[in-house]
Amino acid sequence: MPWLIFAVLVWIIVLFIVRIKELGRLWSAGFWSIIVSYYLNTLLTGKGFYQFQETFLTYHGIPFLYLAALGGIAIIIMRFLPQEKFWQLPYLILFSAGLTGLDFFAQSRNYLLFLQWSLLDNFLFKVFTIITIVWLSNLTIKQQERRYYF
Repeated sequence: MPWLIFAVLVWIIVLFIVRIKELGRLWSAGFWSIIVSYYLNTLLTGKGFYQFQETFLTYHGIPFLYLAALGGIAIIIMRFLPQEKFWQLPYLILFSAGLTGLDFFAQSRNYLLFLQWSLLDNFLFKVFTIITIVWLSNLTIKQQERRYYF
């Protein structure tokens, strides 16, 4: 149930802040996020670093709704990604810190169980994963006009 709530909240935010036209342009970020996150999470849960709790509809221990939420988060990241290269790394690090905070919350509620994993490992994993997703997304998303109003 927690992964359903997480996915619904993320997609409500996506639909509220991303226009339909932009969603059509940014969908590949969600696609890359789901693919990259699935393979990395499968590897790490398979090695026993962490485990998802209270799940249904899983594949190899990864909840489908968690992956759907990560697709929405990637769309949000790409929507607000600064064009200037100088600001992109701090932006991605800040976003990774926020997602690590969400993982800390999930861990405190026993929705996510860290076995051989720490919050620092989780933060570094998120930074690496988000940078990878942004790089892949930049290969498939055509250049956009930047406006930070809705």
